[in-house]
Amino acid sequence: MGQLKQSAAHQRGLSMVELLVAMVIQFILLAAMIYVYSGSKQMFTVNEQMGRVQENGRHATDALLYDIRMSGYAGCRSMEDITPNIIANSAPTFSSFADGLTVYEGGTGWTNPTALTRVAGTDVITLQSTRGGGISLTGNMGTDNANIQITSNPDGLVANDLILISDCSSADLFRATTVSNGSPVTITHANSTNTTNRLSKAYQADAQILSFDAHTYFVAVDATGEPGLYQYSLNSNSATLLTSGIEEMQLLLAEDTSGDQEPDIYVSADSVIDWEAVIGVRVGLLLQSANGVASAPRSFSFNGSEANSGNDMRLRKAFWSYAALRNRIN
Repeated sequence: MGQLKQSAAHQRGLSMVELLVAMVIQFILLAAMIYVYSGSKQMFTVNEQMGRVQENGRHATDALLYDIRMSGYAGCRSMEDITPNIIANSAPTFSSFADGLTVYEGGTGWTNPTALTRVAGTDVITLQSTRGGGISLTGNMGTDNANIQITSNPDGLVANDLILISDCSSADLFRATTVSNGSPVTITHANSTNTTNRLSKAYQADAQILSFDAHTYFVAVDATGEPGLYQYSLNSNSATLLTSGIEEMQLLLAEDTSGDQEPDIYVSADSVIDWEAVIGVRVGLLLQSANGVASAPRSFSFNGSEANSGNDMRLRKAFWSYAALRNRIN
């Protein structure tokens, strides 16, 4: 019994010094855990934002390059070889560069058909072409104002769509007034959607019907001030946000000055010497992250100018790509 009392008497708590040392050690361990967690979270956020920038850049680049390559396509012949007779209301305006491509340097000369605010100094490009594989007529048209009949409608043509009819020697561009769902499919081209209901001629069974559209790409800001690349469709008369986070677009035209069908010089649209020698477009896009996640301000140069005004701590990446004008290369 006396031994138990003696053991209990020797049991003591921590001294103040020991308690303070233990608290300091715990604080250091906790601070280290918070530091590691914060660093990992910051790295995850940076990687996530950069991944989105990469994805947005690829998406915008793919859409632009596809339309550039297809510009001027009109079925069996390009617009450079055959200029369509246009009767459609609200029709595209073909430039002197007859293959369906127009570039507005810094947006100069472009009339904005939308309520969106274009970012000043950014280029604008309009690309015109037919789309789809083409659909043959079921038979000859009796007269130039006769309804057009096709076996099926794989391109999903609907009323008010721009449509090109061509037999490789002539072409007409009109707006569909109605498109039936029967078999055969009947397409009308009345005065209500066209300047006249008469085409340039009565087409025969060798003619084809192709969907037509003109896409204009431009950089604008939304209601919150965030920039993005928009695609305006002449067919739908509306603009769609193609990719967010794009704050600048610059375009350079490739000229073949030697006649070997290879780019020799790249110039801005207002410096082109011979539009007939233009065989491709170099596209430059500057993308930014959705949020300011950089650990420090970063200087970034795009197309020869500073691209980090305001030090907003956002990540940025430039995408440069090239697309040849297939319908101008023999």
